[in-house]
Order: sequence, then C-alpha cells, then structure tokens
Amino acid sequence: MEIYKLLDDIKDKPAVVLAVGSFDGLHQGHHAIIDAVRTEAKRRGVKSMIITFAPTPREVLSGQKVIALMKPEERIAEIRSRGIDIVCVKHFDTAFAKMGRDNFIKRLLTYLDLKALVAGPDHHIGRKHEGGISYLHEAGKIHGFDLIIVPKARYKDMDISSQLIRKTLKKGRIEDVNAMLEYTYSISGNIIPGVKRGRSLGFPTLNIEQDLSHVMIPGDGVYSVTILLEGKRLPAICNIGMRPTFFEDHLSIEVHVINTHLESLYGKPIKIYFERFVREERKFESQDALIEQIRKDIEKCKTY
Repeated sequence: MEIYKLLDDIKDKPAVVLAVGSFDGLHQGHHAIIDAVRTEAKRRGVKSMIITFAPTPREVLSGQKVIALMKPEERIAEIRSRGIDIVCVKHFDTAFAKMGRDNFIKRLLTYLDLKALVAGPDHHIGRKHEGGISYLHEAGKIHGFDLIIVPKARYKDMDISSQLIRKTLKKGRIEDVNAMLEYTYSISGNIIPGVKRGRSLGFPTLNIEQDLSHVMIPGDGVYSVTILLEGKRLPAICNIGMRPTFFEDHLSIEVHVINTHLESLYGKPIKIYFERFVREERKFESQDALIEQIRKDIEKCKTY
C-alpha cells in the first residue's frame, strides 16, 4: 500500500476509486465504504484510494479536544488490512476547513484521475458542509466521475457513527461497541510501577500508563480482557477508575492476569483488548469485601 501525507506527492495522476473521511474507529459503516471502494476499483481495473484526516475535522471545527477511537497509525494499518492501494493522511487544519467545495474537487482532479467517489448518504465536502450529495452528483456529471452511495450501517435501530461509539464506550457498554466496530476495542500503553496494593490483596496487577489525550479510554468499571504482552495473548481482568475504596483521586488502569505469574515487566508495552463489561466500579466497606468481590469477578471472567 502506498501512503502519502500530501496529494502533491502522488505521481503520474493515477486512475482511482476514492472515499474521503475521518474513518475514526473504522466501524461497520466505514468497512462498508472501504469494501465498496476496493470492489469498484477492482471491477474498473483502477486503484482503490482513501483520503483520511488527522486530527479529525470535528476536533478542528469545534475547537474542542475530541479523543480518537484509534491512533492514526492503527487506522492506516486497518485500512491496509482491507486491501486498499493508496492512503493519503491529510493534516486537517483551519485553513483546509475554509476550502470551498469547488476548490476541493479541483484539487482532487489535479492529482487524481477520479473515476468514482464512494460516500455515505450524508457525506459533504467544503467549508460549512456546503458540498452535499446533490452537489457531488452534479460535480460528477461535469467532471466525469460517478458517485456511489453506500447506505448507513445500523445497530439496534440506530445509525452507527464514531460519535455514537464514543458515547457507548463512555458508558462501558463494550459489547455494543465491539458489535458496531466489528472488532475488539483495544488500548495500548506501557507497564509502570504501582503501589503494589493488588499484590497485598493477593491479586498482583500490572499498572498501565496510558496517554489519555490520544485514544479514548472505556468508562470506569471492571472488564474481562485479553492482553497482548511479549508476543503472548493472556486472559485477564482490568479495572479502570479512581479506586474509591482507597480514596484515590486519579484515574488508574490496572490488569490482573489470570493464572499467570509475571515479573520484571516495567517499561514493557502492553495492549489490552476489552471483551466484556463485568461490573461498575464501587466503594467497598472493607478490604475483605473487596477481596471477595475480586474473586467473584475473576470467576466470571473465566466463564467468558
């Protein structure tokens, strides 16, 4: 797969079938659009291409930090896995946001021999969303490219969107999140030293340092997870929250690996795959009550 940061870097004006969008999280709806791009490109004997953005337009236009569902490099890897030939990761800024719809199309046609544009039913281009589907239909007639509309993917009578997935993830409804994504949601981080409280309770944990500004963390609670550590996948239980039983005031992410003893892992990278929500985080009256609940949580994770 060819990867570019600028359309200007693309040589020889390739014939392409194209889709443009943030593709944050690469959920079911994104999969349908990407698959349509690949299938149509193959049918026409041209290259398949995706233009995606970092940061997301929503973040730039709102002026507020919008935490992504995946890092740009993870998004590129997922697009690659779906058989796309060319990806352009465009830096989205206020200057680009001011570009009019006609100039956007002109720019595409300067560097690409555009055969077809694939889009969802509410897709738009240009400043203030001025270039909607009707405009794209007319632009296609004028400039000689087809517009292919892919219907919205739906889940439980709702249109799937990155925004809906964020709201669902914040509520801890990880099974619904995974169903909308069609893969298991994950975060990555490094193992750091903790206060060894889990060890004193009889359940040693790996404490995870996570950059909360780059990828969204699931809502507070206890989860059944699988971790990827030193090339091995291991069943585990993960707690996300403030540890109210011990009156802590900062978010912690800690993992207890089930039936496995691990040592000397500080600084090692770890990936956590969230599979099921076990329970909400809550305060316990005593350590003994907490220990008993942890035992029950682990047994529930084993059944999963």
